[in-house]
Amino acid sequence: MSNQAILDTIRVELNQRKALGYDYVAVSPGNYGLEFMKKVYGYDLDQSVKCSNFIGDTIDMAVELGFKKMLLTGHIGKLIKVAGGIMNTHSKEGDCRMELLTAFSVKSGVESKQASEILECVTTEEAVRILKETGKQQEVMDYAMERICYYLNKRAKGKMQVDCIMYSNEFGELAKSKEAKEWFTLLEREQEQQI
Repeated sequence: MSNQAILDTIRVELNQRKALGYDYVAVSPGNYGLEFMKKVYGYDLDQSVKCSNFIGDTIDMAVELGFKKMLLTGHIGKLIKVAGGIMNTHSKEGDCRMELLTAFSVKSGVESKQASEILECVTTEEAVRILKETGKQQEVMDYAMERICYYLNKRAKGKMQVDCIMYSNEFGELAKSKEAKEWFTLLEREQEQQI
């Protein structure tokens, strides 16, 4: 699909959700985020929207359509880029995953040897494994989530609350925004109405 076709699909899915009367929407870059929510939290997000790499554009569209709340669930490999203000997470648009993880690690007191190892990692899963060994994983992930939420909500310009859950395939949930817990009640209620 072309980029425009993907953006058009996102807009259609958001419009359908809005037409059903909802003022909140769950979003994920792809199927893995949806599978994570189902496996870990037991929520089937078949009413959610897949945004691919277009996180910023999806926020813009949701704000334009009048949504009040959005939950973004995604893998650390995509979402860590958002912690650096990158709103199109395709690798050709920018890839500072290891640089951001290294900076956040140094800020959290990770020794320079391990910070250097993180900088050399090929995958974010590998970087999380090193962080886990240092005992600083949660501190680094919480700070990363703080930065992710900063940029998500900056993009929404105060017109929509954006919450987030970030996970790793190997290590499960890594971090979530403070308000993310409220979503579980909201989504559970919605699923009960659909039965």
